[in-house]
Amino acid sequence: MREQFRRCNLQWKELLSAAEIRGWIDHQQVPKRLTTDLAYPGVYRFTFPEARDAGAAHTPCYIGEAGNIGKRLRAHFRLENQDNARVSGPRTLKLRAGWLVRGSLQNSRGNFSLEILTIEGPVSFCGLVFEPDSIPPPFENSFLRKMLENWAILASEHVDHLRPLNVRGTPHILADILKNARKKSSKQRNS
Repeated sequence: MREQFRRCNLQWKELLSAAEIRGWIDHQQVPKRLTTDLAYPGVYRFTFPEARDAGAAHTPCYIGEAGNIGKRLRAHFRLENQDNARVSGPRTLKLRAGWLVRGSLQNSRGNFSLEILTIEGPVSFCGLVFEPDSIPPPFENSFLRKMLENWAILASEHVDHLRPLNVRGTPHILADILKNARKKSSKQRNS
């Protein structure tokens, strides 16, 4: 039993090819697959080229989740006519949501990878066990999808040694999500 869970059944797979990404960045050709094949819920990851800050090197990434991957990705790639910041009261400058990801995408000139998180077998989180063909499917459950997004952020940082660009301190804390998932599961069993 222990051997079964040593290998992580959560795996990253290429979502868009380098050619699709290049066409999107260079020629604003939105891949048609975004509205057809990729119109499903999931967790995705952008991985950007190595960056150097004050002599140190790191590889930035951004992890996100969405109820519709294609729609969410189109939002990341949209070109805005507005600045990435706005004034919010006396002398307070607020950055617009998503500015860091959109800026990283534009600055990369298409030199990044885009992956989707897949489930390759049973996964167990603190007694919560799910599989690719669980009912409902894992990525369709928003609590579970947010938990997987948080797992992906932690694994990207601590296992893959990437530097997530995700904002820290968001309300999607793994413990809260597990607590809510267990409550929902308990309610369904008692119904």
